[in-house]
Amino acid sequence: MKITPSFHAQHSPMGAHSSFTIGMSGAPGGMALERGSPADSAVFVGYKTASGRIHSMPFYEGVDNDAERYSQSSAEGASSACVFDEEVIARDYRWGTDTFQAPGLRLKVLTPFFSIPDPLVADQSKLKFASCPATFLSFVIENDSDEEWCGFFALKNDKYWSPLSSRSEGRLRGAVSRDSMGFATDTEVEEFCDFSVDRALDAQHTTPNFLLGPVAGVRFKVPAGESREIRITLAYYLSGVATFNQTASYWYTQYFDGIQSVFSYAVQHFDAYAKEAETRDTELLASGLTEAQQFMIAHSTRSYYGSTQWLVDTDGRPIWVVNEGEYLMMNTLDLTVDMLFFELRFNPWTVRNVLNQFVDRYSYEDEIFSPEAPEKLLPGGISFAHDMGVANHFSPQGYSSYECSGLDRLCFSYMTCEQLTNWVLCAGVYVAKTKDLEFAIKHADVLKRCFDSLLRRDHPDPERRNGLMSYESSRTKGGGEITTYDSLDHSLGQARDNIYLGGKCWASYLALEYIFNALGDPQSAESCQAAALRCSETLANAFKESEGFIPAVLDGENSSAIIPAAEALVYPWEMGIRDAISEEGAYGAYIAVLKRHLLGILKPGVCLYADGAWKLSSSADNSWMSKICLNQYVVREILGITYEGEDRADAAHVQWQVEGSKFYACSDQFTSGKPIGSLYYPRIVTSLLWMSESRSACSAEAAQVATTSQ
Repeated sequence: MKITPSFHAQHSPMGAHSSFTIGMSGAPGGMALERGSPADSAVFVGYKTASGRIHSMPFYEGVDNDAERYSQSSAEGASSACVFDEEVIARDYRWGTDTFQAPGLRLKVLTPFFSIPDPLVADQSKLKFASCPATFLSFVIENDSDEEWCGFFALKNDKYWSPLSSRSEGRLRGAVSRDSMGFATDTEVEEFCDFSVDRALDAQHTTPNFLLGPVAGVRFKVPAGESREIRITLAYYLSGVATFNQTASYWYTQYFDGIQSVFSYAVQHFDAYAKEAETRDTELLASGLTEAQQFMIAHSTRSYYGSTQWLVDTDGRPIWVVNEGEYLMMNTLDLTVDMLFFELRFNPWTVRNVLNQFVDRYSYEDEIFSPEAPEKLLPGGISFAHDMGVANHFSPQGYSSYECSGLDRLCFSYMTCEQLTNWVLCAGVYVAKTKDLEFAIKHADVLKRCFDSLLRRDHPDPERRNGLMSYESSRTKGGGEITTYDSLDHSLGQARDNIYLGGKCWASYLALEYIFNALGDPQSAESCQAAALRCSETLANAFKESEGFIPAVLDGENSSAIIPAAEALVYPWEMGIRDAISEEGAYGAYIAVLKRHLLGILKPGVCLYADGAWKLSSSADNSWMSKICLNQYVVREILGITYEGEDRADAAHVQWQVEGSKFYACSDQFTSGKPIGSLYYPRIVTSLLWMSESRSACSAEAAQVATTSQ
């Protein structure tokens, strides 16, 4: 698979909500804090020859239209500036490293990530290592000429710079901006600050204290025939209270008293962080996944960590927040349920932390009504807010920043039923994966209330229940609820009688059954099983032989086909409830119908584009990459389905990212391969599920055997 090297990627410390965005030619990028898009800055990397010619990477805006943009040529009359064209740039994009190579230089960005220890029990030195807000660069100049070169690394910033040497007792060189971000090296270099790199390299002045210049950097000599490596640390720091309406600071402030101490620690531990990044590279390369699949996992992981905040409250307790990409909504619950699998693999405590936050501050009780009689309110039950706030502003307790009353199945409507299933599913998978029975005991009453709330939203009359949501929340004020597919048509956007949400109700009952059995409550578990059976029978019986699929909404009118009808199978599967997915088990008729459903719609013109990419709904030209990744896992691993053209799907989806979303790094929402929203997004880490696919494990094992035998 050949892809362009010209696309942006985020490179972020864990939990610092910061990003060094780089990769797209002719585009702004650079360092940014608490931002849902690339920085409006520039990155300058290159060298100047003794004869006066500057060679640089194209990581700044305006390259495409710059008269000084030339391919590498020594032809007479060529410009004194050479900006490398993407044809001569090689990019090696891996899980923990991102390496750019052009004639004479190599820039490797190291983005270490690893399991963050549980802050409630972990050793403080390990927590300090995990929370250090830094990213690492290895910059190598390989001078194979017969003249001396001057290498340079610089960043542009409209908030200006201060030289680092003025405050580091001469040991570190670099620059900082407002003590909140900057770069440093302990290698012997010269600092500079000027209006541009070329002015700085002309050495019209030698002071780094020329603070009027928006470009700060370091330069160093590389003798003819030699190579030289400069190690650079990028660091971020925000002191004091970072949030509003609920007081919290960044976790790292407990160990670092300012950006200077971050630099000192990060530089000292450069090798240890580099080893972590390279360990991730090795792990992904050994996965047996295709190049396209490895790309998607690497791309989404960077975007996830770029959205994370690891905070501490006034009592010293951790608060984990994942911001919703460009939207900056905090701990959006319908993202939490998708990112669950990634977090349980690396940082299980973050799942527990977020679930506890929802119970403590963002749960609520409502009433319900039938659409036929909206004025008649009946007891509803517990549910959870869509999110916890936006852009560091925590919402009032029990409310999200997103949901509005009075809307009927439109964007910003309430998602009461789906968020109820999301909390239950997260709890179920968390308990099953971690065996944290203490969590289940603590929330036993909440879990029973969730079960009762699910039943009531089906129908207040037990005799009239069919397993699907049919009653709306009173919070809609007479309107209608939606699902996480908020900008789609009713095939996936409408909550009532929707088979996607019906599948999540079914899986929620299974999750509750599992937990109640673990709690020694067989009576409640039996009731959950009965509810799951009822739901599965309704969905299985809804299959339309004439259409070859289950209509997306069971209202007697809808004729849309949707892939996420089978999405919820992932939850019992990941919980280890494998008999629930068997055609020989209690839900066998439902599983068999889902297989027929998918085989009937995974076809060009229905739910496939011509290039093999997936279309989640046959009636809406709008797809979420995170949901595609999740449903691919369901189709390939859980149901074992193969279909014509599946070998082209992953490569097509990669093109959505590197061509369609090349500026906004990893994006989620696309129309015909073009990003229309959910930019700079964390949710696509659902792709991590692929690493546990049996076919991948077999491929990895075969590769290992082949390597060993050589």
